[in-house]
Amino acid sequence: MSQEDARGLGKTTDFMRAVSILFLVMNVYYFCYPFFHRLGCTNGMVDRILLNLQRDTGLFTHSLVTKSFCLMFLFFSAMGARGRRELEMSRRRIGCILIFGLSFYFSSELLLTSPWDIRLVTLLYVSAVTAGYICLLTAGMWAGRLLGSQLMDDVFNEENESFMQETRLMTNEYSVNLPTRFHYNRKWHDGWINVVNPFRATLVLGTPGSGKSYAVINNYIRQQIAKGFACYIYDFKYPDLSTIAYNQLLKNRDKYDGNVQFYVINFDDPRRSHRCNPINPAFMSDIADAYESAYVIMLNLNKSWIQKQGDFFVESPIILLAAIIWYLKIFENGRYCTFPHAIELLNKPYSDVFTILTSY
Repeated sequence: MSQEDARGLGKTTDFMRAVSILFLVMNVYYFCYPFFHRLGCTNGMVDRILLNLQRDTGLFTHSLVTKSFCLMFLFFSAMGARGRRELEMSRRRIGCILIFGLSFYFSSELLLTSPWDIRLVTLLYVSAVTAGYICLLTAGMWAGRLLGSQLMDDVFNEENESFMQETRLMTNEYSVNLPTRFHYNRKWHDGWINVVNPFRATLVLGTPGSGKSYAVINNYIRQQIAKGFACYIYDFKYPDLSTIAYNQLLKNRDKYDGNVQFYVINFDDPRRSHRCNPINPAFMSDIADAYESAYVIMLNLNKSWIQKQGDFFVESPIILLAAIIWYLKIFENGRYCTFPHAIELLNKPYSDVFTILTSY
């Protein structure tokens, strides 16, 4: 509902309520006229208007007729009530207030035929009618808000789009089981996402801050370590995932055969990193492996080269570094095949480097 529609509905509701109150005031004035006449509170113009209404419409034939019209407009105003649903708006409470209000509102008719003093009758009648009207107004507004909140609970049609999901926990020696909670048939249910075969790979997509790590990645790390798997974790927000993995490993050392170790490679802070050789000769069986290593190293150092693949000034330094890596691999069984040695050799004069390379 737009703001203009809501504003229009609010004006209509206020108008209906004002008409309802007007009918109530006319009822009290007409049927308690002797009391107001004795007090000198009557008005000739108002009297003529009421008599004309009675002659043309029969509105004051009986007190119940005026009260029924008052109640009808009160009902219309309650149906347009909008607002925040409150905690006390239960059906039982609304029903009790409605019965209480109807009892006072209509039982006040008995006072009009009582032989008591006119002042006492008028006081009791006005009190009973007012109390009943206030109770009916409260019950009507609460009922309108309760009905409106129930109708507006599903403004995006989520209820029709929901469906029953898996609630069974299915485990095996490889599975990863993610706990879920979903809304179906106006109730919340606890369920499970059962990844019974994680070897088929799992793709997790979501915007930053959507809870990918909390809901999926952390569970994967904990459950896979608890089942004795080796994990290779890229901790983009170090040490968030590393802390989880390390603590989980401490709890599950008995799940592994032998003395399992925990290693961290941190390029931002080498003092807190375990040493590794990215061009370990044992990992290279062909010169194509050396080229792949050189390709990854150079493109990570020069991000713009990704857009210039195939260019002479991009390919030639990659090929030169690949040749140096392969030379270090085959020289003395790879004794000097490390990244620092490759950088040092690459910084030598070209005449010396090419003489060495061409000899092989």
